[in-house]
Amino acid sequence: MVGKTNVPEFGAGANTNNPVWGPTGNPFDPARICGGSSGGSAVALATSMLPTCTGSDTGGSLRIPAAFCGVVGFRPSPGLVATERRPLGWTPISVQGPMGRSVADTLLLLQAQVSDDSRDPLASPVDPADFSTVAPVDLSRLRVAVTEDFGRIPLDPRIRATFRERIDLIKGAFKSCEWRHPDMTEADEAFGIVRALNFLAAHKERYEKHRDKLGPNIVANYEQGLAMSAADAARGLLMQTRIYRAFQEFFRDVDLLICPTVSVPPFPLEQRYCAEIDGQKLPTYYAWLAPTYYLTLPAHPSISIPCGLEPTGTPFALQLCGPARKDKFLLDTAAAVEALLQRDPRTARPLPDIEKLRTWRKK
Repeated sequence: MVGKTNVPEFGAGANTNNPVWGPTGNPFDPARICGGSSGGSAVALATSMLPTCTGSDTGGSLRIPAAFCGVVGFRPSPGLVATERRPLGWTPISVQGPMGRSVADTLLLLQAQVSDDSRDPLASPVDPADFSTVAPVDLSRLRVAVTEDFGRIPLDPRIRATFRERIDLIKGAFKSCEWRHPDMTEADEAFGIVRALNFLAAHKERYEKHRDKLGPNIVANYEQGLAMSAADAARGLLMQTRIYRAFQEFFRDVDLLICPTVSVPPFPLEQRYCAEIDGQKLPTYYAWLAPTYYLTLPAHPSISIPCGLEPTGTPFALQLCGPARKDKFLLDTAAAVEALLQRDPRTARPLPDIEKLRTWRKK
């Protein structure tokens, strides 16, 4: 253990800012956010303070800061990294996972993390040796589906344009590359319900005894759960199950799904969350996380890998999603895609200017 990195309060929200330590800036532009909840970890990786970092992921807490900072964040299948810390042990929405500067480094940490723990009802026997090395993958044999917005997510025009450009650069490497996506009808409502249930389970005592000390994100999520009925909870779980089954049907004809990791570029530090995208007002403070929480719902493994810069000068990232429980296949494929991206300066992993950061810090 090296140290503790900065996070938002109880990991709520993708902006690493809290009343104790304040905000963590983006290593490519410290006036912008670095993402969250594992924002401090992503910055430590991007600036080579550390080679690997741990984190958790509910709506994108490993993947979003990785995308904003130009590193790798992997959300594994629930139970692969066993944990006794989920209050609702049978609910797969929250997982523990690794971050690294490369897919190989991320795999190295995952090998140390995987385990079978009887306290985690989703865990099962696993051999860490299965994750010891990256296996070669022939990209020309893969059937790839790409989507910029799942047909329903508001997307910043700069992210949309950058994604289209990057897909055009790499699509020839695959056996096929088609614009299509699984049916995500009611995904936003489903995630809101399942997320609120978890906040009810995790923060009941804090809310009842110390509501005045909690930040607005925790209070809003907890009170959203309080307003729900048992019928609402059942509906949310039914919708999540339908989405999972739609993914299974989708992956019968597809080996890999690629989409943007984030819907917007990093916004200013003083902005708590993104309230509007491309002129469309968002219904909740976390709605801008949709590209990652859409892939949380079916619990398929997903990974964010760097893919050059977007127009604001901060990192752009691709999010790769694999079939259910095929974590090693996804990591091997991500390593092959990463190698492909590294060959082109337009898509290679960007590095922050450390000297410029030192100058900014002095100011």
